[in-house]
Amino acid sequence: MTGRYLVLGSAMIAALAGVAGGQTKQPSTTHPTSKPAHAPSADTVKGPSTLDGLYTDEQASRGKDVYLNSCRSCHTPASHTGATFNQWWRGKHLSDLFAFVSTRMPKNDPGSLAPEDVADVMAYLLKMNAMPVGPNELPADVDSLQKYRIDSKSKSTTPSPPKRKKP
Repeated sequence: MTGRYLVLGSAMIAALAGVAGGQTKQPSTTHPTSKPAHAPSADTVKGPSTLDGLYTDEQASRGKDVYLNSCRSCHTPASHTGATFNQWWRGKHLSDLFAFVSTRMPKNDPGSLAPEDVADVMAYLLKMNAMPVGPNELPADVDSLQKYRIDSKSKSTTPSPPKRKKP
């Protein structure tokens, strides 16, 4: 027998043995080779975003103080701005960022920030990413932040490669 027929024959014998032994296997409803459903990109998701002015200058100022006291020892501003910020957060909801910061930061004492401090730090992150200021403060609860998506003025999430000089 060739290899192909051997594999096919072995599979048929195994299936028959399972049925004969009273074991029936239900067909799988998932296919390991099928691709997961693609989430909509930030360009196609509609609704309020960080470009709509969701925090105040005063809140961002308080957030800067919290950042300097609780975040700066492990993080540089560059790790929370520009392409890096966009790669991690663009297209997600503010509630995702809130949940991440409130449960996993600061690194040396995760979950120790008060919800108001988390919202203030988020306002500072938005300000560092040139998001517009608005008339109201960012709410300090995950449910209220679910409706807002994180967007950016720049659609690029990675820096352009340097241009090569001609020899």
